[in-house]
Amino acid sequence: MKKILLVLLAAVCCAPAYAAQDEALNFYQRQALMRGDGSRADRAFASALARETKLWAAQHPQNDELKTALLMQADYNLRAGNDAEALVALYQVRFYFPSAQDLTLLSSSVEQAMESINRGQKGQALKLLAVNTEGMTREQQQAVLLETLVKGNLKGTYEPVNDLFDAFFLSYPNSKLTDKLTLLQGDWHRQNGNYNAAVLAYKKVNELLPDTPYKAASLRMTADVYAGDLEDYETAAALYAQVLKQYPDSNETGVVYKHLAVMEENRKDYAAAMGWYDKAIAALGQRPAAYEAWTGKADVLQKNKDYQAAYNTLLQAAELFKEDESKYVSALEQAAELAQRRLKNPSLRAGALEKVLLAYPAAQSAPRVLYDLGYTYEQMGKNAQAEETYKRLIINYPTDKYASRAQSRLSRLEK
Repeated sequence: MKKILLVLLAAVCCAPAYAAQDEALNFYQRQALMRGDGSRADRAFASALARETKLWAAQHPQNDELKTALLMQADYNLRAGNDAEALVALYQVRFYFPSAQDLTLLSSSVEQAMESINRGQKGQALKLLAVNTEGMTREQQQAVLLETLVKGNLKGTYEPVNDLFDAFFLSYPNSKLTDKLTLLQGDWHRQNGNYNAAVLAYKKVNELLPDTPYKAASLRMTADVYAGDLEDYETAAALYAQVLKQYPDSNETGVVYKHLAVMEENRKDYAAAMGWYDKAIAALGQRPAAYEAWTGKADVLQKNKDYQAAYNTLLQAAELFKEDESKYVSALEQAAELAQRRLKNPSLRAGALEKVLLAYPAAQSAPRVLYDLGYTYEQMGKNAQAEETYKRLIINYPTDKYASRAQSRLSRLEK
């Protein structure tokens, strides 16, 4: 890893070493050469150098030597064992210098850094490098970087990403993106379990930024933390009521209804939850959040043991969102499971599964759906249709695990 970063550094530096750089970077480079034995003292020294170069980069966001400073920061952090800090510095290089010719080396560095952070997220980490910020201002590049890192939510990066938020606000105190990024920082806190910091960020937007269009959203998001994370339902209910009173015509109204429904469902007040879900469905129309309201309503109906109504509600949700494959398929698969497990009605199960294959014959879950449909036909005594369905699965998905299961059942049917 260190060798790769040294190659990257060499690619952006001129001889003699750092001759054209800011004198401070020359100084840090000279200090780094004084150690390198991998000892505890060396790691502590490298960590100190990393902090200094990080501060320099934050103070000089437009400097010509910023790329070099970020690569130095990554190198020193790796020496210190601060791999998450190094990773964030490498992302900054990619996002701030998108036309650089060293993307392959950066990818290798990111991949190796992830080995010690979370191997399971390595693929996700590499995907984040695909974002292209060429042609953007540095302010826009930093904003996109923050959005990308929050979306990626890579393990161990909470503190360095939080520092990037602070650096942005210091560098651009009058940015038009302040409200949006403050909400995003709240999301970052919430994702990482710092719920009180999330509340503070959301409240800042509502109370300190008078011209923001996100007042209703920030108030609703504050309520979400109290309802979903802090389980302070009384405070959450008061905040949701405030949104409905102060911003009755905002896009947040339907979302508030849905979240009130979830809160009441969590409190096991199913009658109240049902009322809120119905209001949410009416207000949200075909917005993405409406799907959650439909499936939430179906969940409450199941808890009330009204299984047929729950089944019908899931079918309604599927039809409403038929153009969205994942939503359509998920709703119908839930309906099929409900028909099997609660209604004990293989005919209704088959009907839901048939709809999936008719609308999306190549859905990601098609092998499982085909197997379930074949088995359901068996339960209904429709062996010819079961055989045909199993054969379709075996032919179209010969290497899938469900194909081998289908072959076993097919062999039994053909005896």
